[in-house]
Amino acid sequence: MDMESATLAPADRDQAPFVASPHPDLASGILDEAIRRRATHVHIAPLGEGMQVRLRIAGQLVEVLRLPARIDLDFAGSGVEVAKLGERTVLHMPAADARAGDLEALGMTPALVKALAPVLARSAGLVLVAGLAGSGRITTLRALLGQIDDGTRNLLSADSAVELRAALRQDPDAILIDTIADREMAGLAVQAAAAGHLVLAGVEAHDAVGALAWLRSLRVEPFQLAATVQAVLAQRLVRKLCRECRKPVQAQGSVSALLGFDSGAVVYEAVGCGRCGGGFTGKTAVFEAIHADAALRRLVNDGGDGAIIARHAFLNAPNLGSAARALVREGVTTAEEAVRVSRG
Repeated sequence: MDMESATLAPADRDQAPFVASPHPDLASGILDEAIRRRATHVHIAPLGEGMQVRLRIAGQLVEVLRLPARIDLDFAGSGVEVAKLGERTVLHMPAADARAGDLEALGMTPALVKALAPVLARSAGLVLVAGLAGSGRITTLRALLGQIDDGTRNLLSADSAVELRAALRQDPDAILIDTIADREMAGLAVQAAAAGHLVLAGVEAHDAVGALAWLRSLRVEPFQLAATVQAVLAQRLVRKLCRECRKPVQAQGSVSALLGFDSGAVVYEAVGCGRCGGGFTGKTAVFEAIHADAALRRLVNDGGDGAIIARHAFLNAPNLGSAARALVREGVTTAEEAVRVSRG
């Protein structure tokens, strides 16, 4: 394959993120670069007389390569999802954290991973993961399923009520549901959990308490929910600061007040260098978790409101806001990212 005319994008020459050199497998090189830079997508589109290759890094598109139009890129067999629209191609990269198969790599604290272990070891019950579109909840669901995939369990997935009914006839040990979107799916999920299956299900909700409220709104009876729910996670994504160039600064007064930091608290801000995309290197999830102890089951069974449930659930555990603030103190993300998460 002719690569003599492949060139770096002008904006990237100082950073030199990807050096195009003659090689028979340019497609493989692009994928390797996307993985190295923790890109979530690769965008390939016509530009002038050639093609432009851009990586989505930490939510931003960064141009890394220009190619002549005559080059044919073949991503068959690469294992990535390829979406085409006319002359445009978008590659959906597997999340680096999902490739690692490590819950801590997703952003979970060691304490949360430890608390989830006995939940995932159970043979039945309902585990919910809440988050809005783009929050990474589906990646987390698959990582949770991966934790129990030891070769001894029959693991199935279902995206609709029809598929869920079919899955239940296949003697499953655990069932993954990307999103409980309607009353029928909610009822089937709870019935499956009550019948002796472990159900891992996504819910489009802002937080963990909101996930419980959503199931209630879908006519799941309080006693059914109280009897089956084992844990409810909720998550949002924040941008991760590049550790090579992040800069320590004193938090601004308004930010300190919003986050409850002491005056003059040291936080970090983005700078930008040759190893990152404008000061950030991908994203990490911020988590909160509700664990179904006896007291919480009583609250759910009695129809307790969200404020009461949250007060109990987060008495000794971080909610999304406090988890985000902890990441700021550790220099993982910026104060502004934590404010965004805290305001929900």
